Amino acid sequence: MRTSTTYWLVLKFLLIGFFSKAQLFSIQKADSLFEQKIYTIAATEYERCYFFINNDSIRFNMVLKRANCFKANGDYFEAYKNLYRLLDNNLLNDSLRSVIWYECAFNLYLSKYYNDAEKFCLKIAGLPVSTKQSVNANLLYGLILNEKNDYLQAGYKFTDYINQADLTTSKKDSLRKIVAVNYKKENYPKLKSLKKARRLSKVIPGAGLFYAGKPSKALTNISLQLLAVGYTGLNVYVGNYITAATAGIHIIRLFYTGGVNQLNEIVPLQNYKRSRKFNDEFKNAFIKELKQ
Repeated sequence: MRTSTTYWLVLKFLLIGFFSKAQLFSIQKADSLFEQKIYTIAATEYERCYFFINNDSIRFNMVLKRANCFKANGDYFEAYKNLYRLLDNNLLNDSLRSVIWYECAFNLYLSKYYNDAEKFCLKIAGLPVSTKQSVNANLLYGLILNEKNDYLQAGYKFTDYINQADLTTSKKDSLRKIVAVNYKKENYPKLKSLKKARRLSKVIPGAGLFYAGKPSKALTNISLQLLAVGYTGLNVYVGNYITAATAGIHIIRLFYTGGVNQLNEIVPLQNYKRSRKFNDEFKNAFIKELKQ
């Protein structure tokens, strides 16, 4: 009986050692594939490790590493979906939650889901711990607010990041100067109101296009409307009242409503270009200074 017990104990330890080495080999294989930038296959290997390793800490890391594979491939939303499986894990402490929430926010930001990314930044801000991710979340939140054209709040978030980050005094001063220069109200991108532009064009044909920064289109639209009015007036003058009342009025209405409706595309596009220029110039200057 004692011999039999000893045999099974020895066998158990041998099996444990075998499986431990096999698991370690699988992780090393996945890490090697990642280092070789074979991200798709590496993601599959990390998933295999996740299912066959019975260790919560290692499984947690496998999910993070798999998400990094998708992120390295530029598939940011797939990286977020991979991280999503960890969100309901009640065993995570606040520090680990900040890691997961930050990665979720970052991948959503890169996927241009700014409202969803903002929600995770707010969750991080509500944690009672200060971590690297909670500090970096202020920088990320500022970038998200920039994309939403909320420049006043974005400036506050960049300032919070600078105050909390582990940086030299000179580096913080340099970053504060960049924020101070860009986040004066007079330096914000000049964004136009679609509602105002449409109202102007309804009252004065072409005025909304002038307001939106498209004078050439405004002049073209005004010219077309004047030609339509002239055509209608000519038909009235020569007695073609039916033509004036049908074709003439139709052409006037066509150019009038066209001038108003094209603002639905022009104003958002103009606003995007202006905000994109402001956001990219600030982001490039801030990140460049941060990395120096």
